[in-house]
Amino acid sequence: MARGQTMKAIEAAIARLEGERTTINLRIDGRIEGLLEALRLQGGAPCAEPEESIPKRTRRGDLKGAVLELAERVGDKGLTAEECVTMAQDIRGIKLRLGSVSSQLSRLKNDNIMFFDGQRYRLKQFAGPRQAA
Repeated sequence: MARGQTMKAIEAAIARLEGERTTINLRIDGRIEGLLEALRLQGGAPCAEPEESIPKRTRRGDLKGAVLELAERVGDKGLTAEECVTMAQDIRGIKLRLGSVSSQLSRLKNDNIMFFDGQRYRLKQFAGPRQAA
């Protein structure tokens, strides 16, 4: 199998498993809600929410949209993967994994949507000649 086909097969398997995880999580959430309702009906107090919940992962489509939105926001300044992770948390309130963002930026570069100058990624529309800072 060619490398591109192997990568697509792996990506498809990841997407399938993420879909399964979502389905399972929804089932579990439904069961928890049912039990909480049963507890309320019995006059019990609902359990307190955990202090710190586990952050939900950003799905790949959401990741791509978030990265493109942030790249549009910074314009010709461009951004790094690290800046993208920080900005996503600060601006959108979402946690992104550095490795996922790096991979997404690389895919966007390979798809000719973004340009990489060796340090920063920019949308193609902002990839013109750089001015000396």
